[in-house]
Amino acid sequence: MRMEKRKGKCGKSLWCLILVLLGIAVKGNAQRNDSVVVAPDSSNFVTASILTISPTNEVYSVFGHTAIRMECPVHQLDYVFTFESDPSVGGFLTFFAGKAKARFIAVPTQQFLNDMERIGRGVKQNELNLTHHEKQELWRNLDNDMVAGAHRKFNLLLNNCVSMTVLKLHQSCIDEHLEWAPWKGSMLLNNGDLVRHNARRSPWAEFLFVTFLGTGYDDYYDQELRLCPEILIDELRKASFVENETDRQRPVITDQGQTLLTEKKPLQENRVTPSLVFSFLLLLVCILTIAEWCGHCVKIAHYLDVFLLIVQSLLGFILIYITFVSEIFGLMWNWYLIPFNLIPLILWICLHKQKNYGRVYLLYSVVLVAFLALTPFLSQLDFPHQLITAMFTVRCISNYCIYRFK
Repeated sequence: MRMEKRKGKCGKSLWCLILVLLGIAVKGNAQRNDSVVVAPDSSNFVTASILTISPTNEVYSVFGHTAIRMECPVHQLDYVFTFESDPSVGGFLTFFAGKAKARFIAVPTQQFLNDMERIGRGVKQNELNLTHHEKQELWRNLDNDMVAGAHRKFNLLLNNCVSMTVLKLHQSCIDEHLEWAPWKGSMLLNNGDLVRHNARRSPWAEFLFVTFLGTGYDDYYDQELRLCPEILIDELRKASFVENETDRQRPVITDQGQTLLTEKKPLQENRVTPSLVFSFLLLLVCILTIAEWCGHCVKIAHYLDVFLLIVQSLLGFILIYITFVSEIFGLMWNWYLIPFNLIPLILWICLHKQKNYGRVYLLYSVVLVAFLALTPFLSQLDFPHQLITAMFTVRCISNYCIYRFK
């Protein structure tokens, strides 16, 4: 029984080695470096490392990035396997439409580092404490995934650079499994507070992601799905590979890591925050409303109402689509569907010529005031979002009063 099992292991290991060498030939043009001395246990034949790339101010990279570096010094092979979606404008739109395709691509490490250096991002490396055969298995899995092409849809929860990295670690374990240490610190926060923590240096990204979280804000997704590049290495340092039969453990990461590139353009905190911008706009709306009541700027106030209805309808359409169609953040109720929806536009199209249309302003004013009152009781609701709600509320109350008393 045990001999057959060992034979199976050897056969599998040999097959992995053959596949790796075939991959070397395909990626080809690789020359053997005889100056590299391979250790008796072949532990340095292949090296696997996790790269942590610093964040940028772009919405899609405020959390940073994670990639896997695979090296075979003997054959002078050195590639970064990075899980990517289309970074173009069209890719950005398809991402929020829930249709962005993502895949692993292999980039020569020097080229990858040159690209990161050009945009000023920092890169840190930590070697994985995998066995020789597990490194081969990891490389084989990455190669196979890359050949499969863009067969996954990019998703902030399920299919992202961190979740795919962790998935490959799980898939590459041989007769053992990855076991995490008890979660602590920010990992104990609920989904919404964790997003706020991870995006704390990018208030506009925080504003955007919280907008779409919905009631998932208070949920606790599986811990592996809540990891981000900033904390992944710390958690892996505390994690262990555990043998299935003996429960023997060894650490996932043992080295102190090294800096491959120093960050030249640290993530800058934007002083023009959503709270500042929307406070200013609310002040302008209030001033214009007062001027309208004093007999001034009547046409401007009318154009403001048209503009706010267009914005409200557009935001409502986007929110409805992302919540119920793209499901990029999951299918769940979103509290911001109350102020941002298509009902006011539909009512205006159907009833704006009716004499009693002014009562619609009263009804919507009551709804908005009640929604504002819920702010302390619902986690998703916050100050910058409710400043926008307050703008709609001021104009609705003003329009109802004009209808009622003038």
